[in-house]
Amino acid sequence: MQQHALTGRLILADVARGLALLAMAIYHFSWDLTWFGIVGWNVAAGPDWRLFAQLIAGSFLFLVGFSLVLAHKDGIRWKSFWRREVKVAIAALAVSVVTYFVFQDQWVRFGILHSIVVSSLLALPFLRVHYLIALLCGAGVILLYHWMGDFVLPYNQLFWLGLTSSPQSSVDYVPLIPWFGPVLLGVGCGSFFARYDLLRLLRGSASPNVFSRFFAWFGRHSLATYLLHQPILFGLVWTAVTVGVIGNTSGEAQVRSFQQSCVAACSQSVDVEQCERACACTSSEMIDRGLWEELLSRPNDPDMRELAQRVFQMCLQR
Repeated sequence: MQQHALTGRLILADVARGLALLAMAIYHFSWDLTWFGIVGWNVAAGPDWRLFAQLIAGSFLFLVGFSLVLAHKDGIRWKSFWRREVKVAIAALAVSVVTYFVFQDQWVRFGILHSIVVSSLLALPFLRVHYLIALLCGAGVILLYHWMGDFVLPYNQLFWLGLTSSPQSSVDYVPLIPWFGPVLLGVGCGSFFARYDLLRLLRGSASPNVFSRFFAWFGRHSLATYLLHQPILFGLVWTAVTVGVIGNTSGEAQVRSFQQSCVAACSQSVDVEQCERACACTSSEMIDRGLWEELLSRPNDPDMRELAQRVFQMCLQR
């Protein structure tokens, strides 16, 4: 089917990216509130929160694939492609460096930006095939993980390349299986829209309302928004707590938040019930030893983390 030239931005595609960023900001703000003990939500390990996070990641990666079609449907524009790849790769490296100093052993080796860089390159051949092939391959990647789970790529030494599907100790890990699947689904849907001249439907109204213009602006600046929103939100919550505008909740909520994060990390390799007992024991031991407040005030101090880890191992062996 003959393609008709499209001019101007497809504002609804930008709006979709903006809404995905809003969902991510909500998730990260909730995580910040939990981190500071302001709320006792189980953001780290609660099934509803985990589903929310997965839907956000999936929507971003789907839009990555869809956007590849928008940018290169008439032929790969290599200069533009590599310029974007380098920009996202630098941003991914910056995330790794910053999280290395903030979270130590839980730093981001292969987060969503790293996954976008690799997936964008791997998805290029699918821009030239029938959209059904891209859709079937995308669904196949997701179903492969659904059927085989962590046994798809069980080699932990390939963690830093995103080539192991096993859960890892990292604040953000987006392995290629299953997350390359949504990218291919995005390519397939984008190719379908392009093939049947449906992309023009994403232009929206000739006079977009304030809502559309607002989210479209953030969608057009999605990388900058992604990089800046969490430091800004985290800084605002930290400032509010520091100056006393927002007070921490009761000690019980802080203990619950600690135990939730502890169980989320522990359950990657140990039975959940055993983790729950060990994490409850750890918080009790730290309180009994008079180290609880110091742990809360210096959670990333290497000596304090080592001490807490020794207490945890002792509790785990009981």
